[in-house]
Amino acid sequence: MHKTMLVAAALAMACAPAQAAGTSPELEKLRQEIIELIGPAKCMNLVQCRVLPLGSKPCGGPAEYLVYSWISTDKGALETRVAEYDLLHEDLQKQQQAAGACVVLPEPVAACVNGRCVLPAQ
Repeated sequence: MHKTMLVAAALAMACAPAQAAGTSPELEKLRQEIIELIGPAKCMNLVQCRVLPLGSKPCGGPAEYLVYSWISTDKGALETRVAEYDLLHEDLQKQQQAAGACVVLPEPVAACVNGRCVLPAQ
């Protein structure tokens, strides 16, 4: 019985989301700056919407996707903040020896709905 509980606990920890392991106040601040740079992501049609991978999972692939509008976002500033975020996120995962489920998120397709770029509900 004791061995079964240990195995169950180990499996639960291995399946926990990696996102919680790679956080810090600095990382959260950078993410908030990215969200602010994206702003309302205004669009008139789908062509103006872009999908943005953010962070990384321990096994590869982005930790999440955000959506932005190329007509209402300072792309240079956004790319700079995303690069800073990605480097810090990766460093934190290495320091914390983060582990998680090796599931690569498929890249979502953005949409322009009611004048705003959005991602489909997950």
